[in-house]
Amino acid sequence: MLNKFINDELPLAFVWLILGLFAGLVYALEILGLDGSMTLLSPERARSLHISQMLYGFFPLILSLLPFALFQKEGVLSDTAIEHLRRYFVVWNLFLLTMTMALLFGNIRGLPFYDFPYQLNFLLAFSGLFYLLALLDALRRYEKRPVWVNVSLAAVIAAPIALVVLMNPQYGQVEKTLIGPHGDNTLGMSFTLIPIYYLLIKLVAGGEFKPRWHWLWIAPLIGYVISLMIRNFLHPLSYNEEWFFQYLTLLYLPLLWVWLRDAGVDFKTNPYLILSIGAFVFVDAEGNFLFIPEIRALIHRNDLVVGHAHIAMGLAVAFMALTILHYIVPNLFRRMYAILWAVLMALMALALTVAGIFEAGGESGAIEPFLWIRAIVGAMIVSLVLRITYDRVKIRLDSALKLYHLSGFLSDAGGGVILILGGAALFPLLGFHFSGTYEYLVFAFMIGTGLAHWYGLQSDPHRFAELSASVRAICASVFAALYMAGMLDGIALLVAVYDLTFALIYWLFLRSKD
Repeated sequence: MLNKFINDELPLAFVWLILGLFAGLVYALEILGLDGSMTLLSPERARSLHISQMLYGFFPLILSLLPFALFQKEGVLSDTAIEHLRRYFVVWNLFLLTMTMALLFGNIRGLPFYDFPYQLNFLLAFSGLFYLLALLDALRRYEKRPVWVNVSLAAVIAAPIALVVLMNPQYGQVEKTLIGPHGDNTLGMSFTLIPIYYLLIKLVAGGEFKPRWHWLWIAPLIGYVISLMIRNFLHPLSYNEEWFFQYLTLLYLPLLWVWLRDAGVDFKTNPYLILSIGAFVFVDAEGNFLFIPEIRALIHRNDLVVGHAHIAMGLAVAFMALTILHYIVPNLFRRMYAILWAVLMALMALALTVAGIFEAGGESGAIEPFLWIRAIVGAMIVSLVLRITYDRVKIRLDSALKLYHLSGFLSDAGGGVILILGGAALFPLLGFHFSGTYEYLVFAFMIGTGLAHWYGLQSDPHRFAELSASVRAICASVFAALYMAGMLDGIALLVAVYDLTFALIYWLFLRSKD
């Protein structure tokens, strides 16, 4: 049940992952001198899109399925809950699409973890309503609800309200953390991962798992609440106070070790979970080391910190989501991919760490070779994700009509994406005028036509071919008329000829074939 749902949703989820990784790759190349100023992926936009997709795209979407994977394991997941989950994914994907376009067109706020327009939070909150309905449907099937279920319910009810309040630009807390202390923020962010690790261990454990040593997470939680009270009601945190709260995160390390041992979970059980916890342990220990005043002053905001963040997000958090996918679809998210991904992320972090040491003056040397390593490794990670995506979406091309749909999808959807991102630079190179307004609507329409071909690859190929050919013929006639009236330049004639040719190929040669 959940397996089919995940399998159906993965192609679009992969789009967000590939887009986010590609934006990061572009940003890495721009640091090395690539000029993206004439495209929608200028450095500040590429960086913003990369971070935003990592934080709100593929990984959180998959992570949100964790309770439902447990519901399925415990036999309380129904078709009704799956339908609510589908609606939840629809709204969240709409948010991701709107967020992506907003960031690409420059509607950014310069915030590291929350760069999109505040109004989009209401879409996230709306999606949460369907998530809550799915959760409630599963909960009512328990005779006696476990503690983890009640905690999940409370979190889901509170999340939309907290989202709208905390993200508010006037009275929210997100922007305030940019100028205030960081240690207690790290404590809070780390704490949010502990219940997720508990549920992941419970999911992959072969037998019953009962957690112990609760004081190791209760003490940091109390510390975080105290830090918030001091910061918001008494005074800004001093460095020593901040340092103290930061070091409370070390209590999580023995806690996770005890949980893994008690559950009997090892690398063979789920490599993604073990690598995720390993990355969390490393980041926690390294973060506390980097918090030493003399070291922090040298490396604050340099590439060493960037490498630290990539291990935290690219391994610890990312592999949390991949733990679920390995559990549900192990043939797609194989152990080999876990090892390869981890090695590549470690190489990237190592290169950034060395660059950071050079930038801090710890050693002398050129940082450019290490930034090239970062970009090359980034390209390899994109290739790895493309390979996994191919394993999921590969289609048997057993007819001329399927080849027609594939070429239409690649040329229109692929071409539309390229033109949206780089049309402002490509049009002048080809000798065409680019106003930067209506052209983007045309590019978006191209992507829509390409998607019609994609659906034709999945089912009912003749109906979708007829639809796309009709749309192309109407568009071709309008572009041809505008060209002949002298209202548009040669690009209109080119579009008209291309669309009409594509439509005629179907109508003249493929329509009558089965």
